[in-house]
Amino acid sequence: MSTPILELREYRPTDSTDTHDFHQVVIGLSGRMSLSLDGQATQHGRVGARNGAVIPAGVRHGYRGDGPNRQIVLDVPAAIAHATGTSRAFAREAFFALDAGLLALVHRVSASVDSGRPLDADDPVVREWLAALAPRLAPARHASRTVRLDVSQVDARLQSDLATPLDTATLAREAGMSVRHFHDCFVAMTGETPHRHLMRLRLARAASLLLGEDAPLADIALDVGFNDQSALTHAFRQHYGLTPAAWRRARSARSAN
Repeated sequence: MSTPILELREYRPTDSTDTHDFHQVVIGLSGRMSLSLDGQATQHGRVGARNGAVIPAGVRHGYRGDGPNRQIVLDVPAAIAHATGTSRAFAREAFFALDAGLLALVHRVSASVDSGRPLDADDPVVREWLAALAPRLAPARHASRTVRLDVSQVDARLQSDLATPLDTATLAREAGMSVRHFHDCFVAMTGETPHRHLMRLRLARAASLLLGEDAPLADIALDVGFNDQSALTHAFRQHYGLTPAAWRRARSARSAN
């Protein structure tokens, strides 16, 4: 591989592993994917619409799409990284959060890639992409110190009691971090804030309960941590596009067919 490749990809919902001789940056555009980085310190995280991951050449990584997803992927030969002065950005594997500037660039890059035009080492899109990513990926950045956070352990602690979940301060203390550092690490490794993540877990549990039993919606709301049925209905409709009652009817009708 002698030139960079910048393209949109969708990762399948199957567990896969890979190792390659070029650097790679994966940034979420829509949906989510799980990613493990087995480099200097194994990290397990997720790439969503507000974060990304850098995978240096030679680092084995496992990945799996979590439902429909679109990722912007930049494959960078080591020679191109050296020529553009960005080699330091690929010194270690890491997850990182997107700031406002990178989020805007993501959409511009997406439009360029969708146009289907070929890219080469001197393409301004590639140059701009690397120039914007380099400060975020450099080993000195704050986000590089996220390797101690075990996202799966945080998930397990939250899932154990969604009705009365642990607050961020408690989760941070258990992880041995300040609240601010825990928040920054969590966003870097999952692409969402702890609060948004908790909300998604609650709604997923509610959806599961709606499928598995005929419990009243008010009871399901309390079971997953909402104050009342109205609060669950509002959040559920925002996330799934249907009220819980309509969602249950639709799934029941589909099962009957």
